[in-house]
Amino acid sequence: MSSPNRFGRLLRDPLIHFLLIGVAIYATYGLLDPTAENDDAATITVSQEEIQSINEQWTRLWNRPPTEEELASMLRKHVRTRILYKEALAMGLDRDDQVIERRLAQKVELLSRSLVVPEPPSDEILVAWYTENPDQFRAADTYTLSQVFLDPDRRGDSTGADAAAALGALQAMDRVPEDLSAYGDSGIVGSYYAGRDSTQLSKVFGSGFVNQLVTLEPRRWHGPVLSGYGVHLVYVHQVTKPEPPALADIRAQVEEAWMLEQVEQRSAAFIDELVERYDVVVEATEVPLTVPPVQAGE
Repeated sequence: MSSPNRFGRLLRDPLIHFLLIGVAIYATYGLLDPTAENDDAATITVSQEEIQSINEQWTRLWNRPPTEEELASMLRKHVRTRILYKEALAMGLDRDDQVIERRLAQKVELLSRSLVVPEPPSDEILVAWYTENPDQFRAADTYTLSQVFLDPDRRGDSTGADAAAALGALQAMDRVPEDLSAYGDSGIVGSYYAGRDSTQLSKVFGSGFVNQLVTLEPRRWHGPVLSGYGVHLVYVHQVTKPEPPALADIRAQVEEAWMLEQVEQRSAAFIDELVERYDVVVEATEVPLTVPPVQAGE
């Protein structure tokens, strides 16, 4: 087999990925704490890079450089943090700590994503992917509807029966009346809404109402449909499903989404490979447990 093929296979080997991540972690730590190798058990070295970083952080926060006194105060806090960190490590406080475990796991996961950034897709790949995923870029469906509101605070125990009677009367008609006030109660919501998407309708009626609305068959009366206000009878005149934009109009957005999906997939595959290298042993317990397969990102 040719050398390029062997090299390509090496790059796809999860062990190589793991070693690269290890190098990245070491390099990142070295950049963030360049004095770590120079610190012994009783020495804290604050580098010029750290001082500059502290100075820049203050300037970004307050839009001015720190005074000598302010910089000295920040350096004291920085040194205090470093000392307490070293003491915590010496006492083993980093072990068996779920918060620290999760934080370190998140760092490895983030580094795995940074190391698997793919090359930009070709036109053919992007067109094929966009064709398979148009709904990610399509504008939200819009609804045109009429509604009758029945107020439980006014009607009390008769609300259900009143709603059923009004629904029957409306369903018997061959068209939607222009004036619906005779079938319900006045309230803070209107009786007609044209071309509103689910987000806009949620702001008026609440998400529970919209969750029911999207299941309703158009051009007939439905009820009761509930909201935080009370009971509604709803007639959906029209549901408009916008066409997805032309790829040329949103190419940068589509390419970004494709790249993100590739990074997530490759990162998940890498972590799955790491998971397969471990044997998971669950100690006996009196409580029956079903341990699901470990998935990337969990």
